[in-house]
This record gives sequence, structure tokens and C-alpha cells, in this order.
Amino acid sequence: MTAAWSEFGVGMTTTTCLLGRATERGAGRSEPGSGRILACPASGGSAAVRVLVAGISWPPETFLQRLVVGLDQAGCEVTLGLPTADAIRGARRQGLSAVRMPGWSSGHPMRWLEGAGWLAMAFLRSRRELGKLVRTSWQARGFTRRMSMLHRGLPFCLGRWDVIYFPWNSAAVAHLPVFELGTPVVVSCRGSQVNVAPSNPARRDLVAGLKETFRRAAAVHCVSDDILQEASRLGLDAAKARVIRPAVDPVRFVPAATRPPSAAGVQLVTTGALIWRKGYEYLLLALRRLADRGLPVRLAIIGEGPERERLVYTVQDLGLGDRVEILGRRSPREVRERLQGADCFVFSSLSEGLPNAVLEAMACGLPVVTTDCGGVREAVTDGVEGRVVPARDPLAMAEAIEELIQSPEAARRMGAAGRARVERDFRLEDQVQRFAALFREVAGRRE
Repeated sequence: MTAAWSEFGVGMTTTTCLLGRATERGAGRSEPGSGRILACPASGGSAAVRVLVAGISWPPETFLQRLVVGLDQAGCEVTLGLPTADAIRGARRQGLSAVRMPGWSSGHPMRWLEGAGWLAMAFLRSRRELGKLVRTSWQARGFTRRMSMLHRGLPFCLGRWDVIYFPWNSAAVAHLPVFELGTPVVVSCRGSQVNVAPSNPARRDLVAGLKETFRRAAAVHCVSDDILQEASRLGLDAAKARVIRPAVDPVRFVPAATRPPSAAGVQLVTTGALIWRKGYEYLLLALRRLADRGLPVRLAIIGEGPERERLVYTVQDLGLGDRVEILGRRSPREVRERLQGADCFVFSSLSEGLPNAVLEAMACGLPVVTTDCGGVREAVTDGVEGRVVPARDPLAMAEAIEELIQSPEAARRMGAAGRARVERDFRLEDQVQRFAALFREVAGRRE
């Protein structure tokens, strides 16, 4: 789910240096009263930390947008490494610095020509770093894989950053030679690549790559204690790990001022990609049970993904067509409005890191019924902010939802407790400061 960067408070024009020349960032839009901290010293009056955020697409996920904008406003010199010229133009229009770092297509002649140009520039700029990149790339199996590694790594030889940050494990694995260039690398562990991929024999190469990134990284960010435990099983040294939990902006995600009772009945809402890990079929089975008990429940599903057709079929097969809306992707503002108009947030996931979706619902004052997956219990205590039920258990989920329907006062109390928990433990500004501190910490390790 994406929206204009104005939703995240971007504004004003700044200048950054890349490849020895000044690059003007496009002026972004800002909401009234929003501000930015420009040229904030990293520590003790030193220059701002230059952070390259690599291995991402444009526009990135909502939570990553908020983090990047927050870091930029907090004084880090953030540059996005993006795959296409259109993506770069989009980022610059919104006030962010960006450079081109494309992927690899061995069958496209322009990739070879482009790679030759970068190779020449890297040779002129830093033969030492280029040598490291070539030697490390040539450790890969097969000529095409070697060339792919080299091609991806060449742009990293052309800029000067204090920290390289990969928000996704798989992107870090695809850029392993970059770890040897002397710039400290920080990698994030968020979920499925750490707690799902190891169970799949077909993803042995990814798992081996994860172990290698853990060995080479300057620091590894984990979104929850649960993910840290999973990563430790793959060899992550706890001394390198930093748990920085997801966060939301409690100023933007707020409870509705007033909400009159709905004539349509009890409104449930859930958000997330339409993928198997979200366990939507179990949620629909729970909804069928509630409908069979005569409860006037309706469900809105916000999200898009490859399982849409399967989900649409399941809704019709269970006779829930008049009770379920599959709304597709929505902007952050629309998500917020849907949350504010709901009675309860439901979350049926089978595997998670620590879901932003749950935190956003809590910030909006909704009681939460969630499965016990990943780091959920680090945000939701059963009976306090909501109900925590076993995964793949439609009966338990139906009973928990019915309990809240039958006890509006308990639902209201849990919603208020969730809001208070977010304000105390999951504030966006605190998350941004922790990331900024992490980047300052590792920036001093540049060779």
C-alpha cells in the first residue's frame, strides 16, 4: 500500500553529493506544520551519516517509506538505490536522493554495455575496491551468476557512503560481494526469509546466503525477539544483532473521534498481502461459524497479492459473498479510515516477524484478535490489548471474536490498552532514532 510522500511529511529541498558532484533533490510536498531537520550532525558535531538504502523498489512498502523519510528528517543523508530511471525520477520528485542500481538480465545486450561503462568508471575511481568486487564475485558458481554478482556490485564502487543498508535479506544475499568493499553493511531480518525459507529444501541457496550475510554484516537488525531467535539458528552472532521493533505514527493513526453504531452489523477488518502465509482461509472459516450462529458480522480485507483468485473462490464457496469485501490495495489514508470505521481488527497469519498491520490497528484504538505467530506476543498480551489464539484454529478465532461482540466494554478497554501500548512502545520517532543510532555506531567501522 502506497501513497504520496506527503502522507509521511516530506518537504523542502536539500542537496547531497554523489560521485563528486552536487545533485539537487526535487522539492517534495509537506503537510501544514511539518518540518525537517537538515544537516543535523551525526554525533559530536561530525558530518551527517551517509546511508545508502539498497535492494528496494519504488515506491517501497509503507513502513519503509516512513522509516526512510524519518531518517532523512533526523539528519541522515539518505540515498535510495533504485532499479530504473522512472523510479529515480519518482523519488526525486518527492524530495529524496536516488541513484540507479539495476538488477541483472543476462540476455539483454544493454546490460552488458551498461556494465562495461560502470566497469570503466570503477577502474578509474577505485581499482582496489574493483579488485575486491571481482575476486568475490568470481567465487559464485557459474559464469552467468558471477557476471550477475559483478554487475550488481559495480554501482557500489562509484559512490561514497558511510553505511549500506539492505532492508530485505534476499537483496543482501544477491549483493554478497558488496560486503567486501569496506563500507559497513546493515541487514534487516523481517520474517519469511528467516522463519519460512529454511523449511524449504528448494531454497537452500538462499539459506546459505543468509548465513553468509550474517557473517559479513557489520550489524543485523531484527524486527522482534522471535526473529532474533530464528536468525540465531542460522548462525547470527547475538553480538551483531539489534532488535528494533516496527513502529507507527500515533499522530496519524488515531482512534475515530466518534463512531455511531453501524446498521450493517459488526465490522471486522484485516490488512495484509494476499499470500498463503496470512492464513485468510482460516479467518473465513471463523467468519462462517459466526454467521451460522446468527451474528451480524462483516469483514473487509485490504491488500493485494497472488492468492486473490483463491480467496475470491473461498469466499463464494463458503457462502460469504454478502459478508466479505476484498478491497485490494489502498493508500495509507484509506487504510486509516477503514480502521477507524471498524469494530475489531482480525489477523490470521501463520508466520510473521512483528506485523505493522496489528500496530496500526492498535494505534486506532481497535481491539485485536490475532493468531499466536512470530513476534505478535511482543505487542499483544492476551486479554489486555486483545485476544491471542492458536494459528490454524478457526473455532478459537470465532470464539474470541464472539467474546468481544458480546462484551462491548471489554472490547473498548482492550482498544484503549492497545492505543496506550503503541504510544509507549511503538512510536515512529523512537524507531527512527534507534536506526539513526545504529547507523552512527557502524559508520565508524569503514575501512
